[in-house]
Amino acid sequence: MKTLIINGSSRKNGNTEALVKEMIENLDGEIRTISMYSNISPCIDCRYCWKNPGCSIRDDMQDIYPYYEECDNIVLASPTWFSSLSGPTINIVSRFQTYFAGRIFRKEKIDIKPKNGVIIIVGAMPGTHVIPTQSATVMMSFLKVRRPFLATIYSLDTDKVPASQDIAAIEQVRKAARELNEAAGAPPVK
Repeated sequence: MKTLIINGSSRKNGNTEALVKEMIENLDGEIRTISMYSNISPCIDCRYCWKNPGCSIRDDMQDIYPYYEECDNIVLASPTWFSSLSGPTINIVSRFQTYFAGRIFRKEKIDIKPKNGVIIIVGAMPGTHVIPTQSATVMMSFLKVRRPFLATIYSLDTDKVPASQDIAAIEQVRKAARELNEAAGAPPVK
């Protein structure tokens, strides 16, 4: 089983990363995490991918593309910034534009296997999750994640209760990891 985790947080050891680490501890198989600290630039809309496969930007995404194509699961984790997904989340996901361009502009059949998915949204205050969840849902659909997603997990009061102490969110992450393991046929985590 292979899992790609997109961690859209800019804070190392912050609330989003606490739940990502919990997910990693409970997942089986190979796991690859990308974050704003990876060598990944945002899409610059140069439109190279409108006529060519791949991307004109040469960075760590060149290694991520084949991993994405063969992975079984995608976990999209983001803090909320002004009731939206974080800038790093959008920057990372923008680089998957080449697959959309292949289908729409190059008229290629893009054959990527469907994936299982989990969304993790972290916010300082309750009520900040609606727009980020909608945006994440669109992104996950674009990334070929099956619907319904296995889980959408929220930790939405981190100004008062850090995600690392949000028992409900931690339990939901553990349950989602078990479901990803089971969906891919992996043996249970001991």
